[in-house]
Amino acid sequence: MKVINVMVLFALVMSGCAVTDFDKTTDFTGYRTYTWGESNVDVDNPVYDSDLINKRIRRTIEAEFLKRGIVKSDKDPDFVVLYHTYTEDKVQRSAAHPYPYPYRFYPYGFYPFAFHPWGYPFYMAPPLMEEYTEGTLIIDIIDRDSDELVWRGAVSGNVDNVASLRKQIEKGVKAIMKKYPISPDDPLLETGDDVTV
Repeated sequence: MKVINVMVLFALVMSGCAVTDFDKTTDFTGYRTYTWGESNVDVDNPVYDSDLINKRIRRTIEAEFLKRGIVKSDKDPDFVVLYHTYTEDKVQRSAAHPYPYPYRFYPYGFYPFAFHPWGYPFYMAPPLMEEYTEGTLIIDIIDRDSDELVWRGAVSGNVDNVASLRKQIEKGVKAIMKKYPISPDDPLLETGDDVTV
């Protein structure tokens, strides 16, 4: 399988921006039907690996394709959709902040001692280190005839708040699909066509 190089920006917010890459020689208007391929889930914590999460991802992707008139069909589909999810432990480092001279006696030990450009001394507050879990979702589209990857979208973000994971997944999928070459304003098919669920 031919793989398109794509850089996944890990600083992205799951509910915000997404990055995509695609084969510019592909005519996406010719894609009208799809089927599901085998997806990959690579996580250490089982809370991020469940049938509920997988169903949520699939249902949101299917709904986004349906807006574009692209329907699921297991009979001779035009392309295959699969996704990858994985988590990674991250450490976020905040920048140090200067505090003017009157605050140098703050009990938590600001450092280092220095002089401000206009003369009076100040101290730097030490940077804060925060550990968090970053989740990444990647959606791939593979041409059925050539078996080549023709489109990829990815989004990443902090997934420590498990209670909001459902909304994060839906927003993440929508952020990726927003950059799909066919927009909901130009549907390929009427949504009343036969759809295999």
